[in-house]
Amino acid sequence: MWLPIRLEGETWEEMAARDSCFSSGHQAIDIVVVGGGVAGLATALALHRIGLKTLVLERSDCLRASGTALILWDNAWKALDALGVADTLRADYCLLDGRSSMYCLESRCVERSVLLETLAKALPDGSIRFNSKLVSINKEAGSPFTTLELADRTFITAKIVIGCDGVNSVVAPWIGLEAAKPSGRVAIRGMATLTEGHRYTVEKKMVQIVGKEVRAGFIPCTDQKVYWFITRKSQPQDADVSRDPEILRCAALEAVRDFPGPIGEFIKSSPADTLSLADIKVRWFWPWEWDSKAKGRGSVTLLGDALHPMMPDLGQGASSAMEDAVVLARCLSHLNLNFENINWREKQERRIEECFREYAAARKWRVLGISGGAFVAGNVMDGYSSFLRFLREWAWLPFISMSYITYFAASDCGNLPLQSTPTHAHQI
Repeated sequence: MWLPIRLEGETWEEMAARDSCFSSGHQAIDIVVVGGGVAGLATALALHRIGLKTLVLERSDCLRASGTALILWDNAWKALDALGVADTLRADYCLLDGRSSMYCLESRCVERSVLLETLAKALPDGSIRFNSKLVSINKEAGSPFTTLELADRTFITAKIVIGCDGVNSVVAPWIGLEAAKPSGRVAIRGMATLTEGHRYTVEKKMVQIVGKEVRAGFIPCTDQKVYWFITRKSQPQDADVSRDPEILRCAALEAVRDFPGPIGEFIKSSPADTLSLADIKVRWFWPWEWDSKAKGRGSVTLLGDALHPMMPDLGQGASSAMEDAVVLARCLSHLNLNFENINWREKQERRIEECFREYAAARKWRVLGISGGAFVAGNVMDGYSSFLRFLREWAWLPFISMSYITYFAASDCGNLPLQSTPTHAHQI
């Protein structure tokens, strides 16, 4: 049985009485996923694979393509295999060279918009509700349900809420987490479209160039598209620069004006709608506080950037979010809860809380390791002191960097249990 939408000012008894008037075909919501990005869609798909219906609330009017591209390491492809969509993406994106001889890992650079579309297409029809911006969360004492208020004044009740709404999450503060902190760095990104006859031969590997207080790099996605990025210190004018793509393009070109190679040409040949500038934000957890904070609150939890935003220097943000999704779905599959149960009470909610504790424990050292590793990598690569420059040039780049990255990529989040009975598509 699905839950009804609760109207403003309505008591739980009034809601139940009104719901009895609905026809047997009426549908409401058991599990709500907040956010239609990579984390949210991967979570919805993982739950779909184990037979659980979800509704994804996305604040935009369509799938958001911001972010340009993502490098997906071997651990991400393991997660995509578990979700059942990896081969669809493999067909369109080149395998990158430069793989570690120790690990022989798979890595490809994938357009974010294509990844989102692939995940969305694998979901049942009506799984995503657009123009659904969450503004507040409420839970009445003694009730096992959580109420979500949307910007259009719609109120939705749910048995489980999973916050996948990114670094500026609305769900995270309700759980009790502090806002993510600025790292003092920004990332400028874009996607170059190469025309026939361009003068640069792009090898199928990631290239990075380190300058004074700025770092740039590029990775081919396909034969015609190259993803590029720049990281540098935050500047007071960044807020104004980010509003105009052409001003942003000029800022990017200025940042790399002394750099060798084709990075400048890639910036010039990038369509304006692929250019973006974003603050890099992080949230730190000490190991002793992870268990109490990462599990969430009641039947509400978080994953991906909503829980653990991290530095981008290992390229593990999206990859770790998809790992989260697979692990959380597997934990929920162990419960064997009957969501059709009309007598949903605190007993069921306590079982969900225990499941979320299991999920947090399973992800603890993996997430803390990646977050700490990305922090180290970022500070070494972007460090400005004489010691860090010496470390970077004589140890990190020639001997450590590649094996360091592949160490974190060489992980397998595991499979999802097979669903014997296909889940039926639900209508919103």
